[in-house]
Amino acid sequence: MFKEIDFAGFDGREEKLQKIIRYNMERRTPMHYRTNDLIHSKRVHFLVNDILPTIAPIYNNGLNPGKALTLALVHDDAEILTGDVQLYYKDRMSLEQLTELELKEEQAIEQLSKIWPEKINNFSYKELLSHALHKNCLEAQVVSYCDKIDGFCEAVHEIYAGNQKFTGSAVAYLKKLNQFPEKFPLLKKILPLNHPLLFPLKELNLQNMLEGTQFHTLETIKNQTEIPHYNRWKELTIKYFGVALLLEVKEP
Repeated sequence: MFKEIDFAGFDGREEKLQKIIRYNMERRTPMHYRTNDLIHSKRVHFLVNDILPTIAPIYNNGLNPGKALTLALVHDDAEILTGDVQLYYKDRMSLEQLTELELKEEQAIEQLSKIWPEKINNFSYKELLSHALHKNCLEAQVVSYCDKIDGFCEAVHEIYAGNQKFTGSAVAYLKKLNQFPEKFPLLKKILPLNHPLLFPLKELNLQNMLEGTQFHTLETIKNQTEIPHYNRWKELTIKYFGVALLLEVKEP
């Protein structure tokens, strides 16, 4: 189902996303394999692409693959103006703070939709960003799931390299992912399914994950773990980005 999406006219967009680094907070520093929002958005796109052949037939015409793939690429564009507010902080915000954050994101969507083309891949750019914010369509809910899978697997990748600072992130993401079928009832049709990215997530054995860990190498990166989601995430990263993204230590 995958095809290249043309971002002609979106001048400077990729450069701006590239400047937004992932897990940008002191308690998640160092992050040995830190990435940015550009890599993250593309990887969410590839995760969505990987599950589409399995889930699209289940929804018949109720799921638009092109919309889901396009939305995956732009789902974090509002962060170009708002910055990336970390999950750790969001989980600790009051209802008033969350409402204020949502308002800022809505204002960012308005601004971005005036700067860049009205359409992307024949979809309204503004509507896609709004769906990403409000999770008010099936495609946005699928993208949100894959977004959390990427965050979870980034944390797991750090843990398997001995980085204890990411145990809290991994557990927080696992909890959120397991809540998806209840939070988004439409996803009960696909969670779980017989696909490595759609299996139920089990409680993490953090002690075992941290035992004897070291920076990832060409040999160790091929090892299968007890987490099928992470195993598939590694395979897709290597396929679309190359193995260096999983091996190059950015922050020792």
